[in-house]
Amino acid sequence: MATGLWNRLRYTLYAPIYDPAVAHLPLFRRGRRRSLELAALRPGERVLLVASGTGLDLEFLPNGVEALATDITPAMVARLALRAEALRRSGRNLHVRAEVMDAGSLALPDASIDCVVLHLALAVVPDPVAAIREAARVLRPGGRVAVFDKFLPDGERPSLGRRVAAAVARVIATDLNRQLGPLLATAGLREVAREPVGLGGAFVVSRGNKEVM
Repeated sequence: MATGLWNRLRYTLYAPIYDPAVAHLPLFRRGRRRSLELAALRPGERVLLVASGTGLDLEFLPNGVEALATDITPAMVARLALRAEALRRSGRNLHVRAEVMDAGSLALPDASIDCVVLHLALAVVPDPVAAIREAARVLRPGGRVAVFDKFLPDGERPSLGRRVAAAVARVIATDLNRQLGPLLATAGLREVAREPVGLGGAFVVSRGNKEVM
C-alpha cells in the first residue's frame, strides 16, 4: 500500500513536466510505435492501456479502436483526457475513455479486452506479477499483450553495479532488474515476438498471446 501511495505521489509531482521530458524522445516514440505494430490492432477492437501516464501511446493507435486508458495518478489521467480530446478534434477516429485505475487490481470483467498495452509499465508498477496476471485475466482467449520497457535479459544475474544503479532508479521511477520472460510465463502468456529497440537491447518490445483453451 505504501509503495502504491508513493507511486501516486511521485507521478503527481512528475505530471506537469512528464511530457516535456519524455514525449519526443526518439527511443520512446520508436518503442511505442513498433510495439503497437506488433500488436496488429484492428478497428472495433477493445484496447486497454495500463499505467498510460499522459497518454503518449494514443497517437500511435490506429483509427477505429475502442481504447480505455488508465493510470493510478489522477493528475496523469487529467492530462491523458485532454490529449484524447485534442486528437479527436484533430480528426482522429479514436474512441478513448480515461480512468483512474490500479494496474494490479483492474476494475474490469474477465475476458473483456482484445489487447492490453503495457508501455513503460512493468518496470514501474510496484507489483509486476499482479499487473501481468491482471492483464491476462481481462484478455479474451486469443487476445494479446503489447509490451515496451527495459528489462534484464532472461536468466541473467544483475552485476553489482547494476544492483546499485537499480536501487537508485527505483526511488526515482523504475526497476532495472525485472525480467520479461518469467513475468509472461507466470501469467500464462505465450511470447510470440520480441525485438530490441534501444540502449543495446536494454529496451525491448514484445507481444504475448493468451491461448485459446
